[in-house]
Amino acid sequence: MKQNVFLRLKNIHKIYPNGVHAVHDFNLEIKPQEFIVFVGPSGCGKSTTLRMIAGLEDITEGDLYIDQRLANNLSPKERDIAMVFQSYALYPHMNVYNNLAFGLRMRKIRENVLDTNGVEVKAIDEKKIAKLKKDISYINKDIVAVAKSLSKAENIIDVEKKEKVVEKLQLLHFSLAEEKTKKEQDLAYYNATPIPVQSSRRYRKQEIDEKVRKAAEVLDIEQYLFSRPRELSGGQRQRVALGRSIVRNAKLFLMDEPLSNLDAKLRISMRSEIVALHRALKATTVYVTHDQIEAMTMADRIVVMKDGFIQQIGTPLEIYHQPVNVFVATFMGSPAMNIFKADYQNGLVNINATKIKVGKDIQTKIVKFNETQIERLSNENQNLTRYIDAHRIALEHEKNSFQVKKIMRKIKDNVATREQNNKLIGQYKEFLLKEKHQLVMGVRPENIIVSKTETEKAIKANVTFVELLGKEYYVHLVFNDEKVIASVAPKLHFEIGDDVYIDFENSALNTFDSISELRIC
Repeated sequence: MKQNVFLRLKNIHKIYPNGVHAVHDFNLEIKPQEFIVFVGPSGCGKSTTLRMIAGLEDITEGDLYIDQRLANNLSPKERDIAMVFQSYALYPHMNVYNNLAFGLRMRKIRENVLDTNGVEVKAIDEKKIAKLKKDISYINKDIVAVAKSLSKAENIIDVEKKEKVVEKLQLLHFSLAEEKTKKEQDLAYYNATPIPVQSSRRYRKQEIDEKVRKAAEVLDIEQYLFSRPRELSGGQRQRVALGRSIVRNAKLFLMDEPLSNLDAKLRISMRSEIVALHRALKATTVYVTHDQIEAMTMADRIVVMKDGFIQQIGTPLEIYHQPVNVFVATFMGSPAMNIFKADYQNGLVNINATKIKVGKDIQTKIVKFNETQIERLSNENQNLTRYIDAHRIALEHEKNSFQVKKIMRKIKDNVATREQNNKLIGQYKEFLLKEKHQLVMGVRPENIIVSKTETEKAIKANVTFVELLGKEYYVHLVFNDEKVIASVAPKLHFEIGDDVYIDFENSALNTFDSISELRIC
């Protein structure tokens, strides 16, 4: 595993007992001290993923590593995390001081034992060695069991099932071997190296007081230390909730929509405070929000999610200027990107009878994209055909009525997918033959030029609504029944009913495939 990765989620799935698949094949590597934001609409799986990292939800499939350590089976206490919830979760009967101190009073710390001369006492840690040997023996048994399962898997008739089982077992074997190597390295170290003898104790009152007051100073809530939560404003309560995490000195901070209960002005100030706090503590932070403005302003990298799937991972600028599909383009940005259905031919984009010249270089990119899609779908169909043939062979040998129904359902699903793929392949081939391509075009509001003066390339439009925000206008326009929102400077004055002329900055036009809605260029 890479040494510069602090948190790693590998092929993570979450399936609830009722069959709901909340998170699909989630893969992400987070560097130390990175600020990562999960963003997406309600129900997209972002909070579920955060709760799996925290240990509050079980991982159905996949591996979670925290600081190079496999954490799937670690309790929340063992993960060294601090979590801030959407609700403040403060104890109403305790003052702020006691709310901050409560967690420290419950925890124990380990410290080195000193001899009468004040020198650290060192010894070979026999308990640690015995535990490591025991762990290695268990891992060896698991490796043998996985090897036996792999040999049995070779006899599975169902090809699709066989591939899935073998892949899963191989990943498990690799994970076990990786864990065994690390345990053996630790065993060699502890066998040869005397280490400081440690004892555990609770925090002293003076230590708790120092940590609490330091956190209160950082969050500017010193004057409220002896107030009850009901006497505080929403922002002050949120600071207390953050302070409770700060006193822990955890390596990993998890925040689940911590600002959603605050008013707009306070949210803006708290955003900057949380980012400043993250930098001061030098901790790794994973932050969940449905607010794309929070994501854009706070994140080092953003993970955009939809229906349990990752849509795109990138920096705020990458997400904003190079969205991977139409969903990301319209979700990220306020107002959203303007989207139009269009036809392209010979360097001209036709949007509802309005022609825009964009250049013939886009033709090459469209052709290459279509050819790639045809190749991908064809390869997928080859695999589906193999699965269908294998299922039919298995069906001939199966006598159990329940299994017969299950195999027939798989055949039906695979045939339906293959037919859908063939339909898509036909559409892409038709685009290539006609050299006329149906597209989806997108342009950000700030890349639309609005003027009362007609120019050569300008499109006539009508103003239907105007939003004045002080620093800019959001002008709602209609041209040929197409609706568009443009962002313009306040010095330009427009009113409802005005006839204006608009132009698009060609370099800022985004082109998406009309079938898959994936970005072409």
